[in-house]
Amino acid sequence: MPSERDRRNADAVRAAARLAKVAGTALAEGDLTLAQYRVLVFLDAGARPATQVAQLLDVTPPTVTSLVDALESRGLVARSADPGDRRRVVCSLTPAGRRALQRGDGLVGERLGRLLDRLTPGEAEQVVSGLEALNRAMELALADRFGRPGDPG
Repeated sequence: MPSERDRRNADAVRAAARLAKVAGTALAEGDLTLAQYRVLVFLDAGARPATQVAQLLDVTPPTVTSLVDALESRGLVARSADPGDRRRVVCSLTPAGRRALQRGDGLVGERLGRLLDRLTPGEAEQVVSGLEALNRAMELALADRFGRPGDPG
């Protein structure tokens, strides 16, 4: 029989999965897929090698190539040779990519706001605080695994 913590964690994971669907639907209004948005989010912190973007997204290199191709064709992402290793391709966010990311943030934030409006102000604040804390934990885990964007390696 699962413990109370296990049940609560399962509920939280299911809520995260449902929230991903809400985000994907909202992003479609901005002509972005959830996967494309995730690329923009990861590149917002700084340029990263394409291989690292693939690892961050947990996809194959050909998949990230397709994602970056689509974003590059729209002027949202730029590719360049890594100055330290010209065999590697580095992806970076363009100014248009930053604007698309901000628009995506707004669209998803608006949908999240609609959900939060169904809660009491205290509950809504707890949710936002919890998401902020979870985001910090994920950023720390990414930094442990990949270093900061722009770090060698």
